[in-house]
Amino acid sequence: MKVTQTLTNEHYLILKVLQLLNQSRKELESGKIIPGIFFEKAMAFCSDFADQFHHFKEEFLLFGLLSYKKEGELDSAMGTLRYQHERCKHCISQIKKALDGYNNKKEMSVTFLLESLAVYVSLLRRHIYLEDQIFFPMAEKALSTAEKKSLQEQFADEENRLGSKESIFERNQILADELAMIMNSR
Repeated sequence: MKVTQTLTNEHYLILKVLQLLNQSRKELESGKIIPGIFFEKAMAFCSDFADQFHHFKEEFLLFGLLSYKKEGELDSAMGTLRYQHERCKHCISQIKKALDGYNNKKEMSVTFLLESLAVYVSLLRRHIYLEDQIFFPMAEKALSTAEKKSLQEQFADEENRLGSKESIFERNQILADELAMIMNSR
């Protein structure tokens, strides 16, 4: 198994939630009401799973190893990806800030929520494309079999450190399914 396959599998789950966020944005634009709990749960997913768990593995484990091994050769590409992570984190923060006003039916908050959702979905989709299609194949070529094995072990250690009875991936897969049920049950 490719070491980046773990990250790519996580991307599939993140893309599922992005599709739901995009659907919610489109429905909001046409005047439909989306329950506030949908956005609260979606931001928990985005913050905990995508931003903290997934991006930690990319930035600190994969990027750290590649930076050391390639002696700065990939720093520009990794800098771009890190910047995109920071922008995504900012969008999550902005969406969370808009939720109180959204729940109180304040139009300014709806506008702010729509703007932040559009940026977040677009940016993270582009980011995932760049990683899956360009950066990860480059990383696979750059890493030795032993380095890939070590990285895979570090990924598992991170999962175990944060895990419980069910894995972080499984918990967030359930959360993504809950989000889909919320969107489809209205």
